[in-house]
Amino acid sequence: MAKPDYAAMVKQLNLTPQEVVDAIDDLNEWVCLHDKFVTLQQTIMNAVAGRSRDLLIFDIGPARVGKTTLFESIAGMTDELARKAGKKRGCFRFSVPPPDNQGRFNWTIAITEAYVKSDEILPFSKIAYGDIAEGAPRHRPVTASVSKTDREKALWQSFVKNIQLEKLFLIVDEGNTIPVTLTPLQVARAITAFKYIVGQTGQPLLIGGTSDIRQIIEHDTQMKVRTMVLRQDAYGDNAKDKKNFHEFMVQMEVRLGPKFCEPGSLSSRSDDIRAGLDGRCGLAVRAATDALSQFSDKGPLKWPLYQTHVIRLEQYAGRDLALEREKTNAPIIANAEAPTTKKVARNEKAQRNGRVGATKNTNAPNHPFE
Repeated sequence: MAKPDYAAMVKQLNLTPQEVVDAIDDLNEWVCLHDKFVTLQQTIMNAVAGRSRDLLIFDIGPARVGKTTLFESIAGMTDELARKAGKKRGCFRFSVPPPDNQGRFNWTIAITEAYVKSDEILPFSKIAYGDIAEGAPRHRPVTASVSKTDREKALWQSFVKNIQLEKLFLIVDEGNTIPVTLTPLQVARAITAFKYIVGQTGQPLLIGGTSDIRQIIEHDTQMKVRTMVLRQDAYGDNAKDKKNFHEFMVQMEVRLGPKFCEPGSLSSRSDDIRAGLDGRCGLAVRAATDALSQFSDKGPLKWPLYQTHVIRLEQYAGRDLALEREKTNAPIIANAEAPTTKKVARNEKAQRNGRVGATKNTNAPNHPFE
């Protein structure tokens, strides 16, 4: 059987033109200057600078409202301020990875990503971490073998020390996957590890995600003591949001250019688009990208084609979008603060088990690899 001619198959594809990809990147850079983003940027940057004294910052919002774009702008500004102060970087950032083969939060991949994004050499490739009685870490010979446990501990110790000594801001994207992919026990351990980082370094930590991340905040009261919760909602029905979303659509037309989008064709329908996509600018960009991926050779994007993709998104995700927004806007109450109506038998054991944290071993190791 003859091997398929993949080169010929590729030529038949109508992929998204590189010019469109570049235009979308340009649009994302502009989004960071949009009114809805600037307010969040100001709040987070002031918290990072220590003016609010909040060490845990949560950015909660439904999917495709621009959380990742916001985090990229925060990281860029933090690094720029650090470079002006003569430092190499201002933050570490990573997206929550899938669990490891033991079902734990995969710190090895997370920290490796943070190092790679900051052009840092991985610690286990340059130094050896021995027992504390052996003194300072030593240079490791290139030929020396390193066990998995030593690699993990070296990675973790270096990560925490970098944050502490360089006073780095930690940014964690896609935090909603922590409660979604891990067991309750592993979620608790991941939360403990984040607390450990904050407690050891005294530096702020920003976590972003959808409504699922609420489980992390609701874990216990201690998490809320120095916590700031910000809500990044989609564009609503009020006059200001309508105006801002219209401005967003105008900018999308400008940045796609007349070659790929007919001027005024989308912005004139901004109210219909906002209603159909639940006011999520990320979905507005996605609908345009999907349309141009398939029909860019047939002329600039116009309303009828764009409307087809908006309706398609609305049909299969409309109810989920509304439900997610409702869950996100619900008030947050830590489990330990929630009122309890359950009656407990009046005996010594029941009273001891009823106290928050009374049955936990407070002297247990507080390290993610132990």
